Amino acid sequence: MKKRNEKLILFIFSEESKSIHRKEYFKNDFLYFCFYYFPGEFNHPLASFHFDYVETLESWTDVFFVWFRECAKSMFLTMYYVYIIVYTKRRFVMHYNSEIEQAKSMLRDVITILQDNEKLIVDFWYLYMPAEWVKRWNWKQKTVWEFITETGVKMKAMSVWKSPRWQKFVYKWVTYRPDLVWFDDLDNEKNTKNPDLIKADINFILWEVFWWVSSFAQKIFLWNVVNQDWRVPRLKKHFESDEKNKIKIFWIPIRIKWKISWNRFVATDKQSEQKNKGIVNVRDMFVSIEDRKREQWTIWFNQNYNLIAYKKWQKIIKDSDIKHYYKLPKIFKIVFWIDPAFSEKTWSDPIWLTVTAQEMYEKEIFKYVIEIKEFIEDEKDEERFCSVVVDMYHKYNCSLIYIEWNNGGLILARMLRKRWLSVIVVNAEKDKVTRLREYQWEFERGMIKFNPDDTKVWTWIQQLKDFPNVDHDDMVDSMVHSFTPFVWGTIRTF
Repeated sequence: MKKRNEKLILFIFSEESKSIHRKEYFKNDFLYFCFYYFPGEFNHPLASFHFDYVETLESWTDVFFVWFRECAKSMFLTMYYVYIIVYTKRRFVMHYNSEIEQAKSMLRDVITILQDNEKLIVDFWYLYMPAEWVKRWNWKQKTVWEFITETGVKMKAMSVWKSPRWQKFVYKWVTYRPDLVWFDDLDNEKNTKNPDLIKADINFILWEVFWWVSSFAQKIFLWNVVNQDWRVPRLKKHFESDEKNKIKIFWIPIRIKWKISWNRFVATDKQSEQKNKGIVNVRDMFVSIEDRKREQWTIWFNQNYNLIAYKKWQKIIKDSDIKHYYKLPKIFKIVFWIDPAFSEKTWSDPIWLTVTAQEMYEKEIFKYVIEIKEFIEDEKDEERFCSVVVDMYHKYNCSLIYIEWNNGGLILARMLRKRWLSVIVVNAEKDKVTRLREYQWEFERGMIKFNPDDTKVWTWIQQLKDFPNVDHDDMVDSMVHSFTPFVWGTIRTF
């Protein structure tokens, strides 16, 4: 980390009249430029990777930065553009995004800062003057293709397949080619999955863009991980093996060696509640990873937090994630999940029943998989099936049975309700892989444990460890559905 003269910094921060000293100092200190002109953006102490990232930008090194969501990526991106403009560090900036509207929106954000940031205006006056010589930006115009600042810096919005070829900027009889190229989130869930088009996009970046920008251009990539064979992993692999184009690679997930990489985030709701006591401003609050998983499910959706893209051959649950309980908790609720196969179409398939104990502990729900049972052939007879389920229901003192509505689920629910069992019919959503991945973090934290009696769960565990690369996955799906939260304190009668 860069060493700084703390007395000098205190002086230029506290003495607003020392504009000349301040401007001269910030010219070589991008981070403290941000601290002074954008104080409202820094609500939490920065992580170590933030300092490394800022100093790498400042050194004009090419950067390939892959990091988790909500880690101040866009914040630093916008402030860096302002820094470039203020000190004329670069002359011709191209901002690439997967969609042109997003790229244009970024330019508008920069213009808004140049027009509204009072501290910047005091020290540098108005750095952007529209063509009609009106100091205010037209708020009705939501996006802008390009603009030129009073300091002689041009910014242009670009999308993939917009080439910098022949692009130039002439200012005071000097010709400039693009000398800062920023690629922002070219991978997203809307991108095509066609590998040929992905390869074409990468070739366009490496050959068309790199070839036609200035030889001194700084090239910066900001990414999230979406898919294991999209642009991010392919380009990372390329830059790691490319001896000619040296680029500094950052790969920052939400957890590094199980430690949360930025203390703005905490692991559980309980920790965030404790830390947020007395905090009124939402921007100052600590964020629970557990909350992000539960409410947005973005921790696993596209792997934007842990940067682990799903691969077709990749196992979701590792051997080390399989843990057993040796004694059930004192207070728990037993939940049955029945995966029906009671229609003519699925008559040859087995019916699966999973028995799970749920323990509520400080707003967390721990799951204990007790037993999984298979009903095949004659066992699917109405009387035999209901007789076994009734016996298990009373044996385990069951609180609730969930049944999926399709494949005869409504019929099974009606039969069990006639026997005075508490049954709810639900509609399964999402695919099987997504459903399991949403519980992956609970496996890793030991919140899901299995009966130590292998005769009860052994077959299922073997299938789980190989999932999704298995021929039959109904047992796994049955288990995941048995994790459906029981509504505590609610009494159901049928």
